[in-house]
Amino acid sequence: MIPLLEFQERSLRGPVMTAQKFDIAFSLKVRELVEKYGITFDPKELIVDDATADAVFQAGVDLLAASGLYQLDTQRVIEYTREEILAFAAERKAEPARVVMGRGQDEMLIAYRTSDDTRPPALYTGVAGAISEEEFVPLMTAFVREPRIEGLGIAGGISKVGEVVPKVGTLTEVYCGHWEQDRLREVLEREGRPGMSLGLLCTVSTPSAIMECVDGEFRGPHNTHIGVHIIPEQKINWERLLLAHFCEHKGIVPWQSAMSLLGGLCRDAADAAISLVANVLGQMSYGHGPICSLFPNHLDGTWATPSCMWATSAAARAAERNIGLAMGSCPIASYQWGATPISVMQTAAQCLTHTKSGVAYIWLGGGPREAVLGAEIMEAACRMSRDEALALANRILARIEALALEVEPRSRVITFRDVYDLERIEPLESSREAFERGKRELLALGVPLA
Repeated sequence: MIPLLEFQERSLRGPVMTAQKFDIAFSLKVRELVEKYGITFDPKELIVDDATADAVFQAGVDLLAASGLYQLDTQRVIEYTREEILAFAAERKAEPARVVMGRGQDEMLIAYRTSDDTRPPALYTGVAGAISEEEFVPLMTAFVREPRIEGLGIAGGISKVGEVVPKVGTLTEVYCGHWEQDRLREVLEREGRPGMSLGLLCTVSTPSAIMECVDGEFRGPHNTHIGVHIIPEQKINWERLLLAHFCEHKGIVPWQSAMSLLGGLCRDAADAAISLVANVLGQMSYGHGPICSLFPNHLDGTWATPSCMWATSAAARAAERNIGLAMGSCPIASYQWGATPISVMQTAAQCLTHTKSGVAYIWLGGGPREAVLGAEIMEAACRMSRDEALALANRILARIEALALEVEPRSRVITFRDVYDLERIEPLESSREAFERGKRELLALGVPLA
């Protein structure tokens, strides 16, 4: 791996460039590489084949070598050679990722897996976004008390505590971060899972606040990830490098998360797949982490689409065959179908394609019920051939297309109180009915459910 301190030097000596010029060059290079390698998005082939995966990997290497990373604070480009990119990818491939999180009876394994692996992806789920103070404890309790959930890949964050709103870089960020940690500790102890991993720190995001909240006792290497990920597309700053150093110094597994926007600098799924691989490689180069999640989405905030599923499969399979990271992704429904039968079906389709694309863990799996259903489907997918899983996913997506004409979409992002009774921590009747209808639809399509 490239020594972390080397990135200070590259941040100061790379060519000066405006962010706009970097974006234009990046976008043009992606288009050039799509043509060079003949990469084509096929909405019926959502589990990418070996040849396409390898082409996406080579294109991702070329993209990082040509574009580098953009250092926002110095307005310079961090440059790489193609040879050193291939070298650190091969270094990880020679020692595939294997990470143990949690403690005691709540220890869990996140490890590199292949598309043909009989071991299903780890259920490392949770919920993101701004959670209200009233919803926080019931929501976390619902996840923690579900025994099949192995760990929380993300837990938080809080929108405000009383009248205190967490503002980045101020005391309120730390205040709300400590409140969040205290509530999480109480939930884990009450539910008998004190060693459960809590994953990515959420409410706190600046280096100083993170260093304040990672105390080594409750929040430490056994249950914490810290985000060092690139800002789409291919941009970092001193904070990312400082946090990468903190993780390395404290033995914390960094949270590397590759995101790409379809409809932005990337036109479509083929562009996004290449960008995701370059993104993964860029984060590996300075983060040195063994895990990385994939989260392509559209500018309108949707993600559970054939385009995003194909881009995820292409990037995951490229990493499976050429890098050896433990790749994660999010089998979660798009916001406009939250708590409808379609949300259950979108989760199912993604669990099928993720599992057969070598994904090693899932996070943001919807609510606790959706996460557990996803685990059941991923276990079933491990017993299927690629063609069987693909055919089933395509049947689900075709049925979703028909249902979308009769199911009313949401006009806003729903929250926990929209689907659960906060006092009893049980699904509301309307939510239960939608979930059960989604399961019936899946059973009718041939999804093997208990």
